[in-house]
Amino acid sequence: MKPEHPYPVMAEQGQLSPAGGRQGRQTFRSSAHFRSLLDGLLALRQGAVLFDVVLLVEGRPIEAHRILLAASCDYFRGMFAGGLRETQQKEIPIHGVTYMAMTKILDYIYTSEIELDLECVQEVLIAATLVQLEVVTGFCCDFLFSWLDESNILEVYNLADLYGLQQLSARVHSYMLRNIQTLSRTDVYRQLPQDVVFSALSSDELQVNSENEAYEAALHFHYSPLQVETDQVYLQVSPKKQVLKRLYGRLNQCPLKDCVSSALRYHEQEVWQPVVQTPLTQPRSTFHCILGFGGMFTSSSLTDNEHLFQVFHPSWGEWRTLTADHGPRMSNQGIVVLNNFVYLIGGDKNTSGFRAETRCWRYDPRHNRWCAIHPLQQQHADHCVCVMGGHIYAIGGRDYSNELESVERYDPHTDMWEFVSPLKREVYAHAGAVLDGKMYISCGRRGNAYLKETYCFDPGANHWSACAEGPVERAWHGMTAVNGRIYVIGGSNDERGYRRDVLKVGCFDPEANSWSLMSPLPAGHGEPGIAVLDSRIYVLGGRSHDKGNRMKYIHVFNSDADEWESEADFKERVSGLAACVVLMPPAVIAQARSWEQRTKASWEDVEMDNSEDSSED
Repeated sequence: MKPEHPYPVMAEQGQLSPAGGRQGRQTFRSSAHFRSLLDGLLALRQGAVLFDVVLLVEGRPIEAHRILLAASCDYFRGMFAGGLRETQQKEIPIHGVTYMAMTKILDYIYTSEIELDLECVQEVLIAATLVQLEVVTGFCCDFLFSWLDESNILEVYNLADLYGLQQLSARVHSYMLRNIQTLSRTDVYRQLPQDVVFSALSSDELQVNSENEAYEAALHFHYSPLQVETDQVYLQVSPKKQVLKRLYGRLNQCPLKDCVSSALRYHEQEVWQPVVQTPLTQPRSTFHCILGFGGMFTSSSLTDNEHLFQVFHPSWGEWRTLTADHGPRMSNQGIVVLNNFVYLIGGDKNTSGFRAETRCWRYDPRHNRWCAIHPLQQQHADHCVCVMGGHIYAIGGRDYSNELESVERYDPHTDMWEFVSPLKREVYAHAGAVLDGKMYISCGRRGNAYLKETYCFDPGANHWSACAEGPVERAWHGMTAVNGRIYVIGGSNDERGYRRDVLKVGCFDPEANSWSLMSPLPAGHGEPGIAVLDSRIYVLGGRSHDKGNRMKYIHVFNSDADEWESEADFKERVSGLAACVVLMPPAVIAQARSWEQRTKASWEDVEMDNSEDSSED
């Protein structure tokens, strides 16, 4: 009988067998290895150990390790690993850079650190560009930008242009956009290349409070500040009609005179401004904001101020208010945007009971100004409004005596309304949207019945046709188009025998003529404002019949992810808000005030009035 082996026997010699089916292979990584490797290479350099190449710069030697240079940048990799003659050379001459700069480049390669100052940065930038060490080039650009000011902007620009440093050129451009008002009054400004100045003055990101400041900056490029300020070149507070007329009279025939003539015609024809839009008439801005007009409020803070409306930009994290004289104070108005002008069409005049309106208004965000346009031919409340093909359509609704199937179309070229093909049947409290040149309406009420009908209007055929019905009856809801789909959100119905919120969100695919359900609303929104900003659907306030009150919460739908999230609430509960997204000029946005600021200002006004009353006593 054989004696037992004193040790366990392995399945195969030299291998371990994992127990329990566990994975027998693992990868380990040291986060400290790269640091210790650099430290080791630096120690070799400091000890002058294993050097195998000498760089000759300005006739002076710099010893290094060939393999580290090749691993660090494309320039040396091509030199030492590309089969060139330098592969076998012990000494390599490097031209076009200074000894000091190449020493600093080697310092970075061995330590990952580099020290820069104003005396050396330009030489290091030249060396880093030569050896194609992009990280060091970036460090030099960062350093130069940190010291960029009006005295050295031309020098920095020339460096960026000479070496094709797009990152630094972009930063010079950014500096000009932010500091144009002070920069334009310097002698250096007039030495900058014309195309660089033109690019800045043409940018929507130019930080000016008005076009007058851009106009002044353009004049300063051709004339000295003294010439401008002493009226050798005419300049007043703003280039409005009287300024343009004087400028026009002083110009000889040239492209600028034609531009001034066009501007004069634009200012003299206010009603037709939306149809004569060009790039020059657009606001100089990147602020796409949500505006909220009118509505019914639980408190009187907004209802009492008919000139006040609400504005939101995602960067603020709060709603602010703006004031524009002669604005309407109503609710459930139809709202559209045409060429960055806001149109409010009909609605409920609810300051003294409900009354359907024919009146219409247009808001110009360029000047924060309202004007009245031609009224509708009949009263429309609880209707929907769409813009398509440069025309505005007011669809259905009611006048509180009759429900309507009529459709009116507004032509901004003539400032007139006309009747077009009516709906197949009357409807009110419905909603509409435009997609791919066709207009869609959904749901609503007829009599006391809630509907789930969907109709499409083809302007070429001037005809309404029925589409697939929605997934649920609803009215007083919102509807909008995003990324090739139409979404129907919010509203209410009496599906359970009494009025309740509709939380189901319907998505309509016009090509397939079919509906699908998306993630439901987190809470009820009847009579909400609807706006689309950055492909996200904002559902604003409204009435919750489940909670029996108007609401101030706001929910945002991400259609790509099919997810809801919350956004900054209104300060007041509101329903029947008319909402849209427009491009707002910085000068107008600067007037927007938080609720806290407006409340403080109101109290200061009251205190001032009381003080004046006391002094009179």
